[in-house]
Amino acid sequence: MSYMFEVYYKSPIDLKKEEEITGAVASLGGSLDCRETLIETGTDAVCLTYEFDEMELAQKAADLLRQRGDHVEGPVDYGN
Repeated sequence: MSYMFEVYYKSPIDLKKEEEITGAVASLGGSLDCRETLIETGTDAVCLTYEFDEMELAQKAADLLRQRGDHVEGPVDYGN
């Protein structure tokens, strides 16, 4: 079973921001699964999808990012 959440931030692409987010997520066992931009999302946002093996770690990472002020949706069961 996999778990995921999405992090949204306003365009344009900010690689430094993404590196900071990904580092925080990786420290709790998550990995970047997908990045969608304006073209894919149809909005003025970038969406980063992170995947985890354990729901508890996904929740901890989501909470950590929210404390930083990031917009996080999830985590949810990703299914396999």
